[in-house]
Amino acid sequence: MAFSSATTLGKSGILAAILPPLDFAHYSAAVALVGVVASIMSFGLVEGMVKKFTRLVAYGRTEELRATLGSDTRKLAWRHLAALGVVSLIVFVFYGRWLLAPAAAVVVLAFAANAFAISASLFRAYDRLLGLGMSATIRAVLALAFSAAFSALAGWQGGLSAEAVSSALVGLAFLFYARAIIRSETMSSNSSEGSTDAFISGRSDGVWLFAAFGVALVPVSFDRLWILHFALPVYAAQYAFCGIWTGAAFTVTSVYVQKLGPDFIRMRTAVERQSILRMSLRHACRLSLLMVVGAAASFVLLHLIWSEGFWLKYQLSVIVVVATLLALSVQVTPIFDWALIALDGERAVFTGSVLFSVSCAAFFAISAYLQLGFTAYMLSFGCARAIQCTIEVVMISRLERLRSDAITETG
Repeated sequence: MAFSSATTLGKSGILAAILPPLDFAHYSAAVALVGVVASIMSFGLVEGMVKKFTRLVAYGRTEELRATLGSDTRKLAWRHLAALGVVSLIVFVFYGRWLLAPAAAVVVLAFAANAFAISASLFRAYDRLLGLGMSATIRAVLALAFSAAFSALAGWQGGLSAEAVSSALVGLAFLFYARAIIRSETMSSNSSEGSTDAFISGRSDGVWLFAAFGVALVPVSFDRLWILHFALPVYAAQYAFCGIWTGAAFTVTSVYVQKLGPDFIRMRTAVERQSILRMSLRHACRLSLLMVVGAAASFVLLHLIWSEGFWLKYQLSVIVVVATLLALSVQVTPIFDWALIALDGERAVFTGSVLFSVSCAAFFAISAYLQLGFTAYMLSFGCARAIQCTIEVVMISRLERLRSDAITETG
């Protein structure tokens, strides 16, 4: 997983070097839309698998797991096919052929993202982190190869389209592999189906997570488009380039929590008195510090190795780097999201996402009105994330206190 994250970061760096600054800003804006499109297509299905798969495996309910995987995957496939047709038609009618390929590529990349999310939930449920890392690595390497090669030959639109095709094919392959995992685990297990009355997840849990992730994706998906429209081109290029680091920090946290998140859920079902709050805070602080140190070292390295290719091209400065480091230091919300999910606090995840989006919108509007430039936009994004982290920590503390009181009363 670490290698795949490094490859994804390397892909962004290579494209930033290959493409003109404004073209890279357009590519980054298109890729940023993938998350929100994938969330809309999911509408709670993929999000509901996050906790459900782990608990179904923990309780040995294999048949229910197999049925859920099959039915939900078919629903998602039809949704994406319908969206591809509708989006392509709308874009062709109103914008013509020049925007058709990027629009279709965003929908295809959204399908790939959902396919990987489904297989990742199953890998985590069976504690097959090697398979999870392998899928992420293959996807990242192919995306790097195809996007870089075709961007050099056909510009940012060609690179985006090639990346979409390769990611979708790999996503399909790992969906079939996920089905094979269930069959092999069933054949190797001699135990009968587990308890059918144990609580797995509420029907609305996936919907609340869909709403939470969808709301949180709005600033992440549209921030670059906002800056392209309201700020100077130099600020848009700077934000797209430095966004590589903030996006990488969030990705690293998401990778880091692939093992930690299911452990939270297992702690919730097996060790009721162990504190998820202390564990999540400890991991978040440790990871934040490591990411800041690593990012600072990478900026220094880029300056020493090829200053003209990055520092001068994107007009970087110490202030720009410091603002980026501050913003990436709080990209640890996936840790707190998983802690809340383990405590059946999906509504609290939604509350944190709403505060993040509202704060980000307000800060961005102020920055645009006062024409404050790159530093204000990057710090606005970081402050909004800090607000989300704070409210989620408060919610985790509250849920653990309520759980502890309930255990004391029943005990």
